[in-house]
Order: sequence, then C-alpha cells, then structure tokens
Amino acid sequence: MMRKTTKKKIAPIVITVLVIAYIAPLMAIVLGAMGLWSGGETVNVMFPLLCWLVVGGAVIAGALKALRERLREIDGGEEEDASQY
Repeated sequence: MMRKTTKKKIAPIVITVLVIAYIAPLMAIVLGAMGLWSGGETVNVMFPLLCWLVVGGAVIAGALKALRERLREIDGGEEEDASQY
C-alpha cells in the first residue's frame, strides 16, 4: 500500500522527467549544430545556439531544484500543517 506522501510525489517527479525529456534532446541538437559531435576540428559556435543551450540547461536545473523543494515540502508535512488552519 502506498503512503500518502508517496502519492503526492508522483506528479512532481513525472513533470520533471517530462521537462527533461523535452529539453535534453533540444540541447543535443544544439550541440550537434555547433559541431561538437561532428568530429570537426573547428567548432563554429553561433551565439544564438549557445544561448539556447544555456537556457535549456537552466530550465533543467530549475526543474530539478523545484522538484527537490517540492519533495522536501511533502516529506516535511507542510501541506498537512497548513490544512489545519
């Protein structure tokens, strides 16, 4: 039988996995477009692609941070405390 907190953790984990599954391939495409995986000796780094790569990494980092905080809230019982008022 699942604990009450385990059920609450499923949605944030699923959303985080979906965000990463969406952003990570885009980042891989950007790296490929920059020539980093082509084996070429010269790397043509275009500024917009580099910005897109940085933003993608920031989105993934933010999603993981939000997930960590949400799981701590659930484990800490903060929702149950608030529902008493």
